[in-house]
Amino acid sequence: MDSATGAACREGEVALRELIGHRRSLVAAAALILVGTIADCASPGVPPGGPVDTDAPRLVDVAPDSGATATTPKVAIFKFDEVVSERPSGAASLQALFLISPRSGTPEVDWHRREVTVRPSRGWRANTAYTITMLPGMSDLRGNVRNTGAVLVFSTGAEIPQSRIAGTVFNWLTGNPSPRAFIEARPVTDTTIAYVAATDSTGSFLVPFVAPGSYRVRAILDDNNNRGLDPREAWDTATVTLTDEARLELYAFSHDSVGARLANVALRDSVTLELLFDHAISVSQQFDQTSISIRRADSVDVPVISVTKPQLPADTLTTSIFAARPSRPIPSTSLLVKIGTPIKSRTTLRIRTVGVRGLDGIPFTSDRVVVVEPPAPVVVPVVAPPPAPGKTPGAPPPPPPPAAVRR
Repeated sequence: MDSATGAACREGEVALRELIGHRRSLVAAAALILVGTIADCASPGVPPGGPVDTDAPRLVDVAPDSGATATTPKVAIFKFDEVVSERPSGAASLQALFLISPRSGTPEVDWHRREVTVRPSRGWRANTAYTITMLPGMSDLRGNVRNTGAVLVFSTGAEIPQSRIAGTVFNWLTGNPSPRAFIEARPVTDTTIAYVAATDSTGSFLVPFVAPGSYRVRAILDDNNNRGLDPREAWDTATVTLTDEARLELYAFSHDSVGARLANVALRDSVTLELLFDHAISVSQQFDQTSISIRRADSVDVPVISVTKPQLPADTLTTSIFAARPSRPIPSTSLLVKIGTPIKSRTTLRIRTVGVRGLDGIPFTSDRVVVVEPPAPVVVPVVAPPPAPGKTPGAPPPPPPPAAVRR
């Protein structure tokens, strides 16, 4: 091979290496672009740039049309003006935002970016009016939350009944309205049907579009939001006869098969004992001297002058002036007992309470030995008066002026 031919071969080899390197760079760049595109398409996050969105998602359409009759859709559709979050900021889950009434198992709720579809797990019943409630809490991808809900009404039959059940749910122990309480209304003649609703921020509820008849209505303070009654959750029931509209108040409390038991005793003053119970006491029960007996450790009976329920303070109700107030009195968990023999020193007492009824009306008799002691006297510190102007605190008084000398 001559020198000219060798130089040409070397130049060709260099060019080939540069071409291969260039092609590898193009392939790598294309791979990076493809990966980035897939990541962008797969990510439901907020695209960068543009004005900041502070508006909550707006409901623009529902299907079927609200008020429609003789329709059996595959699903009910709620359509929004933007992509909504599959995990809303205002609720534990997307499913928790929807109620189907009448209830048929747990509703199936599916996310489709700008649409949410809802249907009962066991299908739509024939000749039944349905109310689908979307509760407040739906949010978009930026976390903007709707503070209002929406209602879709349609019937698989020929008509939509116009009767309704309305009312307010109170936490009876506090006297305050209970928001987000779960409501069930079951016909007395057909307990397989359960019309459901939830209370709003003022404790008010509405079960609309139900047929006239008698209904058993139950309110549950649904602490874990599972739309069922769990142990220790407060609840109340009432039966109403419905023609056009029925209104009622429900007073939820934690039910117990045991009455109110004496838990502790406090000495308010030398002649007043406060008996504290582990359950609220029936608001209708009256007490007298025979309801309580007290005996000292030396077997001497302490005379009982009176037994009363304490007056609840005015700030017990924490609701605003516009909120509903309960018609029933708020139950107490204690009794005030006036005694005829003052307690002036540490004393052991055996106290017996007879037939104290809880809110369920079940009586209970308690026996308890307690030690009571008057509170220590309050020592008021003596504060020295402030020094006169021009004087230093703690300094000795100035000497008297010298006597005048006569010449």
